[in-house]
Amino acid sequence: MRDIFFLERDPYAPIRHCYPITKVLYESKSEYQEILVAESPEFGRLLVLDGVVQLDEKYEFTYHEFLAHVPLHAHPNPENVLIIGGGDGGTLREVLKHSSVKRAVLVDIDKEVVEVSKKFFPTLSSGFKDPRAIVVHEDGYKYVQDYTDEFDVIIVDSTDPVGFAHVLTTEEFFRYVHKALKEDGIFTAQTESIYYHLDMIKRIQKDLSRVFPIVDLFVSNIPIYAGYWWTFSIGSKKHPVRQPCRKVSVQTKLYSEDMHRYSFLPESFYKSLLDGSFKL
Repeated sequence: MRDIFFLERDPYAPIRHCYPITKVLYESKSEYQEILVAESPEFGRLLVLDGVVQLDEKYEFTYHEFLAHVPLHAHPNPENVLIIGGGDGGTLREVLKHSSVKRAVLVDIDKEVVEVSKKFFPTLSSGFKDPRAIVVHEDGYKYVQDYTDEFDVIIVDSTDPVGFAHVLTTEEFFRYVHKALKEDGIFTAQTESIYYHLDMIKRIQKDLSRVFPIVDLFVSNIPIYAGYWWTFSIGSKKHPVRQPCRKVSVQTKLYSEDMHRYSFLPESFYKSLLDGSFKL
């Protein structure tokens, strides 16, 4: 068989990944973005949006487990959760592993991403069948503005902060999130790679600090994302976030009580990132 390769066209990283693939399973252009599903002999199925691989079946847990379980285990009783983005369903699947969650609202502007995930990624999209899941196809930036004191945890599972996703990294958005959270609510978002996006991470951390009294940064190593050493920014109204405040009883591949603690950067290194003494 002749080798076929998919070359990413990532506008937000200085490198491009090249994936051997066996076939293209789906290709379309929705109202918002190009969507492609390809089969990789190493990574399983790949979901590609606008030329950038968003997830693979083999390693997706390294992203979704930490994005969901760190904020949910830092909260003593998360019942109402809002996910902005995340149309593939991976974060929703992890959120719904928590028995305390009574309602998980997923707001993704692109309905086609959800439908593609249901068809091609059954191991990620299983949460869509859960009666606690509510799926809304609207602009998440506008959606959150309509709520006050509504959610225990808000998670942003977005694409790279270019195009329509850029507004989800602004101080104005963080203030809308703060208002939509309950008095002890927690917010988390993926915030790119320490290696390639340090200036953006520092900006987001500073903007969050103007809104939330507790702000921090945790990481996971994600094999398919350019920069690999991936960050998640977290803001809390009340609860400390570096330690899980509840016993970890959910089934996971990598996340655990120890991994929760280890995912946060050492405080000395975290400080050096923010004050600029760490330079690349």
